[in-house]
Amino acid sequence: MPQAQLTKPNKTARKAGKTSPSAPSQKGNASGLPAFMQNPLFHLASGAVLGLSCPGFEQWYLAWFGLVPLFLSIFSTRSIFKLAGTGFCFGLGYSLVYLHWYLNLAPLDWMGFPGLTGLGLSVLAWLLVSGQQALLFGIFSVIVGKMPFCAGFTPKQSESQENSKSKWQLPMLSVVPLIYVLVMNKIGNSPDLLGVPWPMIEYSQYRQNMLIQGASVFGGIGLAYLIVTANLAIASLLANFIKPLAVEKLFAENKDTAYYYCLGTILLLGAYITPGLVEGSNLKTNRPLKVAVLEGSINIDMQKSATGGKIELPEIIERYKLLFKTAGKDCENALTVLPEGALPVYIQESPTTMEWLKKEALERKTDILAGAMDRPAVGHPYNAAFGVTSSGLRAEIYHKRFLVPLGEYTPLFVQYMPEWVRRWTNTPSGSGFMAGKQAGLISLNSVKAGPLICFECISPELTAATCREGAQLLVNISDLAWFHQSDCGRQMLAFSVFRAVENRRSLIFAANTGPSALIDPRGTIAEYKQQNESKVVCGEVQLNSRLTPFALWYR
Repeated sequence: MPQAQLTKPNKTARKAGKTSPSAPSQKGNASGLPAFMQNPLFHLASGAVLGLSCPGFEQWYLAWFGLVPLFLSIFSTRSIFKLAGTGFCFGLGYSLVYLHWYLNLAPLDWMGFPGLTGLGLSVLAWLLVSGQQALLFGIFSVIVGKMPFCAGFTPKQSESQENSKSKWQLPMLSVVPLIYVLVMNKIGNSPDLLGVPWPMIEYSQYRQNMLIQGASVFGGIGLAYLIVTANLAIASLLANFIKPLAVEKLFAENKDTAYYYCLGTILLLGAYITPGLVEGSNLKTNRPLKVAVLEGSINIDMQKSATGGKIELPEIIERYKLLFKTAGKDCENALTVLPEGALPVYIQESPTTMEWLKKEALERKTDILAGAMDRPAVGHPYNAAFGVTSSGLRAEIYHKRFLVPLGEYTPLFVQYMPEWVRRWTNTPSGSGFMAGKQAGLISLNSVKAGPLICFECISPELTAATCREGAQLLVNISDLAWFHQSDCGRQMLAFSVFRAVENRRSLIFAANTGPSALIDPRGTIAEYKQQNESKVVCGEVQLNSRLTPFALWYR
């Protein structure tokens, strides 16, 4: 009998998730992981591999298991310092790869930083922004690592072997993904904290068209939740089947249960996609609208050169006059879009520029939406978009709401830093911009356009608010010349795909130096590669006024 008791499973411990009858016993180091998996370089490399899932590298499938090494490490230690270090190193590797296009800031001769100095500053910017995102991974790791979790989708009650008191454990497959999206997508990357929610994991899936249809109901943030859930389910499966990865917190009650966690994740994925497919099948668009995007291809040296060669307003207007002629009949009875900052003037203070645009609109019977600046009060410049109707009337002026930290405004603490840091705030206004306060429409004869300027397409909140204002079409105007020929534009296209699907709106992406694209309400891209010469991009877009479930609930 004593021998039988020695081999009898401990039901209480199994219920608590402390052991698994099928799980391999933990041996060696306290964490149960091989020593190399506890090395900071391993975490850095693991994050870098996940970074390859980003738009540009296009290895989208890595997102579905690339977080597994992080979760194995998080749930194998209780030390706050190790948790923070693990998350930071992983997040740094991920962000350095995702944000590699920051290196394309160089050369910075136009800013007065020639040669290696400009390259060094580009590397510094790359490291600082990546480090900020890595901090969020560190915070996420500490929160998750210190909370009482058990494997599965439902909470479990455990009994402490020391004092026989019952304790509830949270279901990691339900709660950890929620913590992830709150830290990474919402709180940590909020504009109030100077956050820029750029390297979000869901954008890796922008070309998986059927998969992203659920965004019209649950948003891209819902897909991020599912990606994290899938990574956790795989981590739990590995912990139950592979002895060196035997992490106690990830143990399921038995091997069959570990399989069920994976099956449950697949069912959740189906529950995400199906409502979106149904909602999309009921999509009814209005008549198609002809669109012409005029890419001025005015590079950063032409805009801001500190050593000569800066292009002046008359030359800019002549360049766009030529593009209007090139477009010809494609501009007639259409919407013609000029990118962000196409006209580096305060539009209400430049009657000559305004008269030229009105003349083009009347002669070609085209509505025009263009980027410029606005200054309704002295000392309050805005990055702006405005419209001119085919009747020759000026439409509304929209002020950009989400400004680029340092690039478009100087945060208060930066004002106490060296002059070369303050020099990064480099706008046509000669100083920083003010932020707009509300969503706006530009009502033209052909369409009610919802303007977004530059990386405002990164914000599902701002885009949904624009659609709630009545936008039938989303128009993003951008100037990516700062980053020369890089993957920055490709990643912004990925963001725009999600904004189009979330709101079931066609989206025009018009960039000064490319890429420009037309995206339909189901997220299909008609893309035109970047070029170093002026060109016209033409096509048709569908209009829609109905609000999606996502636009109604997401704030």
